[in-house]
Amino acid sequence: METDIDVLMPRIEPYLDLFDGVLRRGHAVYESYPPSIAIDHDASAQAHCTYRHILKEALLALGALPDVEHMDIRGQNVWLFKNENIVVRIKKTDENGASSNYPTPQALAFDEGEELPGLPAAPTRLTVGYLLDETGMGFKRSQVSLPTRRGALWCAAIIPADLRAAEDQSWQEVTKQTRFRL
Repeated sequence: METDIDVLMPRIEPYLDLFDGVLRRGHAVYESYPPSIAIDHDASAQAHCTYRHILKEALLALGALPDVEHMDIRGQNVWLFKNENIVVRIKKTDENGASSNYPTPQALAFDEGEELPGLPAAPTRLTVGYLLDETGMGFKRSQVSLPTRRGALWCAAIIPADLRAAEDQSWQEVTKQTRFRL
């Protein structure tokens, strides 16, 4: 399984604007809820509702691509990018690209690279996620990360198409430096 950000991100770069649009449109639907409804949602309900809207967008957008196959593996929606041998899941993530909810057995299996029914041998698993601002309401950015059991190995922010020149790279690494203790 490939893990190098400088190898993987160029392989999925053609899809980054699509991912960004799916995440932004899905979140925008949640933001359009009347305040009288949204006020009763805790963070978990907000994330669930937002995910359902993002899932709908993803099924439409990614379902139209010939080399992409949607799979529901034990209740976890993933997309296999066949030509790239990459499997993607969509999640709400923190600034490091780690999933921010309680890990289900399916999520742990995905993060740990365990064999999942129906997937080819050793595809690279990536999380396409959205990061909210400090209030937990506003959309901050879309990002791609390589999940591990202890968080994300790396994280790359997707630079929206309207904020970059056509010839510019559509992603930027945003992995935080960690301090090692001796």
